[in-house]
Amino acid sequence: MSLGLFGDGFVEAVPDETLKALAARQCRETHGRICGKAIAVPVLEAPGQTAIGRFGWKDQQASLLSFAADAYLNEMGITSRLASAEVTTLCDTVKDPEDSTGEDGLADIDRFARFMRATKAPPRDTRRAATTEAEKGSRLFDAVGCATCHVRALETAPAGTAVNGGAFVVPPALGGKVFHPFGDFLLHDVGTGDGIALAAEEHFGPAFRAMQPTYEPTANRMRTPPLWGVRMRPRLMHDGRSLTFTAAILRHRGEASRERWRFLELKEREKQQLIAFLRSL
Repeated sequence: MSLGLFGDGFVEAVPDETLKALAARQCRETHGRICGKAIAVPVLEAPGQTAIGRFGWKDQQASLLSFAADAYLNEMGITSRLASAEVTTLCDTVKDPEDSTGEDGLADIDRFARFMRATKAPPRDTRRAATTEAEKGSRLFDAVGCATCHVRALETAPAGTAVNGGAFVVPPALGGKVFHPFGDFLLHDVGTGDGIALAAEEHFGPAFRAMQPTYEPTANRMRTPPLWGVRMRPRLMHDGRSLTFTAAILRHRGEASRERWRFLELKEREKQQLIAFLRSL
């Protein structure tokens, strides 16, 4: 199941310290029951530098340029200056890297990263959000504990701040902005993990093979999917197996077991109010 790209420019501009502090606060406030994991990953365009991962189901990339290079290699089989090693060389007859730099000094991965940074965040359905049912559901969303991981608001770094190991400077269009993703971009074990750890060589290249033990704890953890725009998704959860909001909520276990039971304890009318709120996102 793919993750949407809309609004990812804001996500990239969130300071590492914000995500690390959010993980620590969750763990502290829930007495260790919910502890989002913030992992440091290599920034491919800034050799020797790492940053907190936030893109991909395993938070395998921290920057949108690294994410673009990763997608070109692992989704389309196209090497680039940042990911120049083929995952497999079988029938590979084209000279690498296949993504070359044009006369404007940009390669396809650069253009794709620019495109992602320029996309707008998914808007709310303001008509639905203003209904009494959705407003009551919003309060229940907090009372049940959903907002612990599906965080309502985050703020980007000020314009002019260097991020991604110094490789990208936050522009005015993205700097100092409060946005509402309804997600924490951290890794959690909510009982739906796939058992597959982040593959260091696949996402960062052979030079990072020795880092694999660092990422083994990601095996049964998945990134919290932001809920902005969720009303337009026909399938939910990382595997797309949940077709309704209720079904998705009931699959939450592990760190989210208590929240699942709180939802089950709601009256039927209250459950529908919470769902009405989700349909406004």
